[in-house]
Parts: sequence; C-alpha cells; structure tokens
Amino acid sequence: MPMIKCTDEQAYLIELCLDTMCRATMGQLTHVIESMEQIRGKLFKVKCPDGEVRSFYSLGTYIEEMIKPILFPELASNASYGVGQKAIGNGQVLYEMVKVLQNYRAEKENHSKHSVTWHKPLHYSKKPLIEVMSLQNEKKPIKRRVAVKEKSRKK
Repeated sequence: MPMIKCTDEQAYLIELCLDTMCRATMGQLTHVIESMEQIRGKLFKVKCPDGEVRSFYSLGTYIEEMIKPILFPELASNASYGVGQKAIGNGQVLYEMVKVLQNYRAEKENHSKHSVTWHKPLHYSKKPLIEVMSLQNEKKPIKRRVAVKEKSRKK
C-alpha cells in the first residue's frame, strides 16, 4: 500500500488541489481561479479576449459563461452536480479524500467544531477512505560511529 510522507503545508496543497478538481467535476469552475490565486499567493488581473481586464470574481464568471456550456451543456449557468451524483464519477473519491484531509487539518489547527472542515465525508464511493497517519514519533535510523566500522573491518 503506498504511503506519502509530507509536511502539513504540503498536505494543505494536496487538499486544495483535490478540492479544486472535485469542484471542477461538479461544474463549479469559478473555484479553479480562486485555488490558483491561493497557490500563487497573488490575485489575478487578466486581460481577456474581449479586451476587458478582469479580477478573480469577474474572471471566474467569465470562465463559467465561456467554458461551462461546452463542458456541461446539460447544466444551467448557476447549477452544478452534487457529491452523490454518478455524473461526477471519481469526483466522489476526490471529495472523500478532501474531507479526510480537512478533518486532519481541523483537528491539528483546533478549528471550531461547527467549521465545515470538521464534517466527516459522505462515503459514496466503494473505495476505502484515505488515512492520515502522524509520524511524529517516527524512529530515526541510528548512525554508527566510524570507529565501530573500522574495528569490524580490522577483524
């Protein structure tokens, strides 16, 4: 079974990327821009093909207007799929992974019990939930002294 060892900051970036892709599979495309801004640490101001300079909010709206009808022609402009719907496919697994990582972060950062980060995942997929294991008590390899190695070579 694969294990990933990462820092809390790296776990947060994984959480953010999984959340972004989960939301994208549901048709919530404006979230992509918000996540990119968080990852870059800088707000977007973009000159769009129509010549207008847009901020995050209007850029997200522009993307919804331009791309959503192509990717999700069956959805109204203000609609998206829900987590339990089959239309999002493995987006359900992404959602479950996000919620496990959010719960880990909520506990570690002592979030309010009413925070959305404390909500346990609704388990729709047949995949097992991921686990976050704390390796803080991990044993470090013991370094042997050079003198010990030299003595063993002399024998």
